[in-house]
Amino acid sequence: MSPETILQKEDCEVPRTAEELIVWIESVHAKFGATDATRTHARLGTGLAKAFYEEIVPLGDLALHKYLEKPNFYLRPKIGNQNYDAEIIHKSSGREYIKRIEFTSTHRNADLALRLEYLSQHGGVFMSGPVWRDGTKASRGKIHVVPECVDYDNNFDGLKALIEQRVSIKLGLSYASNTIIAIVFDDSSHRSRTHMPQLQAYLRDTLSNQIRGKFCGIFILGTSGKTFLEYGETAQALSG
Repeated sequence: MSPETILQKEDCEVPRTAEELIVWIESVHAKFGATDATRTHARLGTGLAKAFYEEIVPLGDLALHKYLEKPNFYLRPKIGNQNYDAEIIHKSSGREYIKRIEFTSTHRNADLALRLEYLSQHGGVFMSGPVWRDGTKASRGKIHVVPECVDYDNNFDGLKALIEQRVSIKLGLSYASNTIIAIVFDDSSHRSRTHMPQLQAYLRDTLSNQIRGKFCGIFILGTSGKTFLEYGETAQALSG
């Protein structure tokens, strides 16, 4: 079953409570299939499959950590070219208060397009190590991928540099004042978790000051689904 038949834009954008969103995400996971290969192809895909893994799955993790048993809150993914990826809708006293979320991931980089092209050609690709092309795409230059085990997210200085790079791009764009930035990083290994105190101090003392005035809050989400940190005025702002 292809991603195009599994996901529909209208279904993705339905406002759901935290519980409803989590159940729906699990149902989509099941449709993508249980094999690692199937999930990898979907995760590295384009269109709705890309949006699902980069934006909707982290939104489900946010729902799990922050919005369970809060029936007045609804989470709605937004698919398209607008400058945000999801909405948090708080319904109170007949009114709606909406916050926007812009997701950015430290484990996506400029080399990804080459890896995707290599994946389509060979059926598999290493996600770490150098990648380059001989010549240009127009000249049908060959893509090379070196299977090097480098995990920058497991090194604090590397992770910090990746976060700064992604945030600097977002700081150069325009956002509404009710927008939260959500940074997703790979926390799947023991080594990355040992850097958590350093990461928390950096986010609290440095990054939160840098984004003040541009975003109304910061969410930090781990790809494992286990990490959730929050900084800024998000909680107060959401209450309307």
